[in-house]
Amino acid sequence: MHAARSHDTILDKEKRRQQAQDDIHEEVTEHSRKVPETDNYDDMAPVNERLDPTLMPDLYPDFDAEAAESDDSWYVDPEFTPQVPLWQRRMREAHVEAPLDASLFDLCRAVLEASASVDILDVADRCDWTSRMVVAETKSARHMHALAEDLLKAIKERNRQRGVQSTINVDGRESDDWMVVDLGSFVVHLMTPEAHKTYDLVKLWSDTRTGSES
Repeated sequence: MHAARSHDTILDKEKRRQQAQDDIHEEVTEHSRKVPETDNYDDMAPVNERLDPTLMPDLYPDFDAEAAESDDSWYVDPEFTPQVPLWQRRMREAHVEAPLDASLFDLCRAVLEASASVDILDVADRCDWTSRMVVAETKSARHMHALAEDLLKAIKERNRQRGVQSTINVDGRESDDWMVVDLGSFVVHLMTPEAHKTYDLVKLWSDTRTGSES
C-alpha cells in the first residue's frame, strides 16, 4: 500500500510539471501572436528608449541622415497659404513707401498711415516738450501693439543704417488702449478706438489752441 501511494505521488508531480510546461508554452504562443512582425526592433521599444541613428551611425549602416532631414513632406503642406490680415499687409508695404533715408518723421508717418487713422497736431506754440503730436487710431489692442512694434523696428533699422545710437522712450507697453513713443521733436500716440474716443487728444489740443488765441 505504501508503494502504491508513492507511485501516485510521483504521478501527481509529473502531471503538475507537465501542466506547468503546457501553461508556459501557451503563454509564449499567445505573446508571439500579439507582437507585430518587424525587422526593426526599435519600433517595438517606447519612444523615449529608442536609439538615435544620428548619434550611433555604426549601429545603423543603412541610415541616410540627409534623407531623414530633408523629408518634411509629412508635415509641410505646399498648398497652404497663410492668411495675412489686411492691416499687416499694409504695414509691410509701408516700408517700401517710406525709405529709410527719409526723415524720421516721414518714416513714422508712412508706417502709421499704412494701417491706422492718423492726425498730425502742431503744438509748438502750446507745448514746451515737443513740437508735433501724431495721434494714430488703431483697430484693436492687438493691432496697437503690432503697429508699435513695426514702428520701432523701422526706427531702429534707420538708426542702424545711419550709425545712430539713441534711446527710444516708450510708455504703455503693458497697456491695452494707449501707447506713447517719445521721439523728441514729435510724440506718437497709438490708441485703440475706445481710448481715442474717450481722451480725444485731437479735440483737447484744438481747444487748447482756441483758448490760447482768445
